[in-house]
Amino acid sequence: MTAAPPPEAARTPAPSATSSPAAGDRTATADDGTRLRWCEQGAGSPVLLLQGQATAMAGWDRVAADLASEFRVLRTEQRGVAGTDPGPGGRVPDGLTTRDLAGDVRAVLDAAGVATAQVVGHSMGGKIAQWLAVDAPDRVASLVLLATSAGASDGVPRDAEAHRLLLAGDGAARTRLFFDDAWAARHPDEVRTFFALDADRPTLRALYRASAEHAALGALGAVVAPTLVVHGTEDRLARLASAERLAAAVPGARLVAVAGARHGLHLDSAEAAAAVREFLRAHAPG
Repeated sequence: MTAAPPPEAARTPAPSATSSPAAGDRTATADDGTRLRWCEQGAGSPVLLLQGQATAMAGWDRVAADLASEFRVLRTEQRGVAGTDPGPGGRVPDGLTTRDLAGDVRAVLDAAGVATAQVVGHSMGGKIAQWLAVDAPDRVASLVLLATSAGASDGVPRDAEAHRLLLAGDGAARTRLFFDDAWAARHPDEVRTFFALDADRPTLRALYRASAEHAALGALGAVVAPTLVVHGTEDRLARLASAERLAAAVPGARLVAVAGARHGLHLDSAEAAAAVREFLRAHAPG
């Protein structure tokens, strides 16, 4: 998600289990020595899931379990989130960028022994995935970009009221920005897990800046991976026009606009899930 660090009233405490690596979790080492948590499940060709700003990889649980029936699914925590180290000296590095975070992803792929993966990124995770595809094209077999943009330089005005609601501390309003009302009512535990925060304030600010300052539009012509852009028509945190400009900037990219879907369509939209699975099947290496 691409919003400023929420006030304390808006924060949902993370379950204590996310504060230290769970059984089966593994670590990779970034270029600057930072330990990065990652996990895997399933078997088959690798699929890497990258979540939005400051959200934990547990937010992918539904998607990961579904995809693990036919893929080897990898996930990793962002710096300073849910037990991953922030950086040298216990702090997120000054000036951290989405491009830097893509370097962390390469370290995770190395630790997993994965030369090439299909990469699925949601929100800020999609921004990180863009740089991975630009800077390390040999590591990306295909690219799925969900509810994301190429950055503010795409010229699409931000919905200021939506971002105000995200920060206002009203959990119901925040949930409506992401999820269909009926789906959220049926899945309260998933909503709670998705919004849980397990990071300190300096980390939240650093990740917010990295997402807000993302500017990849001019570089996306270098992407060679087959690319699918999936976006909700009712996404107020990243407008559909941003997805259209993103898809137009990536050679050969295809855009799927999901009618009525909001910013959390990777969890609540069967249409989005089916489009992603079909694309991953079509582009699985080998």
